[in-house]
Amino acid sequence: MKLSEILKYLRVKKFVGDENVNISGIAYDSREVEEGDLFVAIRGLNVDGHRFIPEAVLAGAVAVILENDIIDDNYFVERNVAKIVVPDSRKALAVVSSAFYGFPSKKLKLVGVTGTNGKTTTTHLIKSILEFGGLKAGLIGTINYVIGDEIIPAGQTTPESLELNKFISKMVEKGISACVMEVSSHALALDRVYELDFDVGVFTNLTHDHLDFHQTFEAYFQAKKILFDSLKQSAYAVYNIDDPYGEKIIADTRAEKLSYGRSERADVRIKEFKFGFDGTRVVVQFPNGAELDINSKLIGEFNVYNISSAVAVGYALGIEYEDIKRGIEAVENVKGRFEKITSPDGYTVIIDYAHTPDALEKCIDAILKVKEQVGGGRLITVFGCGGDRDKSKRPIMGKISTEKSDITVITSDNPRFEDPEEIISDILEGVKENSVYYVFVDRREAIERALEMAEKNDVVLIAGKGHEEYQIIRDVKVPFSDSQVVFEYFKTKVKGQS
Repeated sequence: MKLSEILKYLRVKKFVGDENVNISGIAYDSREVEEGDLFVAIRGLNVDGHRFIPEAVLAGAVAVILENDIIDDNYFVERNVAKIVVPDSRKALAVVSSAFYGFPSKKLKLVGVTGTNGKTTTTHLIKSILEFGGLKAGLIGTINYVIGDEIIPAGQTTPESLELNKFISKMVEKGISACVMEVSSHALALDRVYELDFDVGVFTNLTHDHLDFHQTFEAYFQAKKILFDSLKQSAYAVYNIDDPYGEKIIADTRAEKLSYGRSERADVRIKEFKFGFDGTRVVVQFPNGAELDINSKLIGEFNVYNISSAVAVGYALGIEYEDIKRGIEAVENVKGRFEKITSPDGYTVIIDYAHTPDALEKCIDAILKVKEQVGGGRLITVFGCGGDRDKSKRPIMGKISTEKSDITVITSDNPRFEDPEEIISDILEGVKENSVYYVFVDRREAIERALEMAEKNDVVLIAGKGHEEYQIIRDVKVPFSDSQVVFEYFKTKVKGQS
């Protein structure tokens, strides 16, 4: 592709060089640059890509996009490299990535799901609905990226704009007609989804999280709102009307609004629901009065909302009611999302990604509600908090767990560069007086001790890491899986008894 074909989509402040040069690829990491590439210098959270322009040129870049005009024009002229100065290189990366791959997001149905909690489960439900509705669907999310029969482990919830366009382009090549993706607040704030052509935007909820990055809750809200402000007129804005931020987040959208929730004002209304450890029955009513009776294998009131948001998306995209029902009922479990494991001793283990105060509370409340209905023993909750992340949520989570659980086991999560004992100390500031709690810094030991304490009919909730198969210690991902620790413990115990 000629550079001139890309330039016409950019706001260019200054251009030096040959616009007819051929571009064979795009890179924003100088270590990834190959001969003939266009290098985009972006300011990262820790490193400024402008520092690596010489390395990119040395590696074979034939053109460079930059927003900080710090290198003299002659440097580029002498090396026969085009220089393109733009107001915002992150936005430019998104634009050139879309253009280079032929604007792939315009060639399929694109559904973006944002919110603090529920994104992963909701995207899996929507994907299943679309497939039962006859559409071949891809997925981009926290656990993995699914492109036909290719499954790529996820590096981050929402990849950088270059990778996003590459993945969506591959979907189009493989005949995939719809893509469902999780859209994180980081991705919105950092323009990773800028210029993507969404057909549906979905809002799940907004609660305390990521204040280490956004600094204020208002900034966090405004980041989420970007998705809905950027929707085209023919798109749908699907939102949780029961959430205090639901109507605020879609206030300025041009898209058609479609609400869901328990409120009588909801377009797709949750009329009734009941859940146990075997699943959930939910009845939803459509705007025309038709009702759908769904028996899902997912558990908890929060999943009732995830289900109804997926139903609303199916309705917006014209999927038949029966296909919506079949799509939801086909989703058995989402890894690390209220994942149930039954022990040989008759107690239940729940593994969940809950790593925010709201998610932890909803998870515990769901367990308590089931225990209320079916009877049961104690609730033992194991959790920790991530290092180098929002510290203000630590005592809140300590308070929630010790107030609502019979026993709390406080441990490490992903400590990163923080001292795990200091993180635990922050959590302990919120614990309820006279509550029963234990501290084991080592997460494996914490899980094993919780399982040792458990008796028949008890529930052990292991929260915070869910699907993750690693623990981040400093900047190293050490292999670790909550579910694997549980299964290994059961195996050892069964062997010991035989």
